[in-house]
Amino acid sequence: MVSATDYDKYLAAKAAALIRENFAERGVTNLLVVRWGRKSKRKLGHITPMQSAAFGSIIEINPLLKSLEVPEYVLDYVLMHELTHYFQGFGSNHERKHKHPHKGHIVEKELARHGWEEITEKSEKWIKENWKNVIAKNY
Repeated sequence: MVSATDYDKYLAAKAAALIRENFAERGVTNLLVVRWGRKSKRKLGHITPMQSAAFGSIIEINPLLKSLEVPEYVLDYVLMHELTHYFQGFGSNHERKHKHPHKGHIVEKELARHGWEEITEKSEKWIKENWKNVIAKNY
């Protein structure tokens, strides 16, 4: 059986790899904690500042994404989505690039800039078709 510590290390390593591969030119400029958060039926992930964005940021990922039926690319997509918010200045000390975090499809445009169009489409399709089944099994 996989321990909670193993899952935590896996998530941290995955986030670090995605940052190196996709955001190396921007750099992490404050303490960035990526961890499993609370179960939620609707939220797959979110980012919040710690005491202040200057001090640090917390990205929390829905632990239902640990389920074996959830493809790994869906977790990657959710992490990339939240990391995009971080690097666009939402919940972090990076310069805020936009007034609203989702207006004008800014996340999708940033993911596309990194070559994630196919994974975005595939993930959103999987979530639309399967997330309700994951919820039904876990609530």
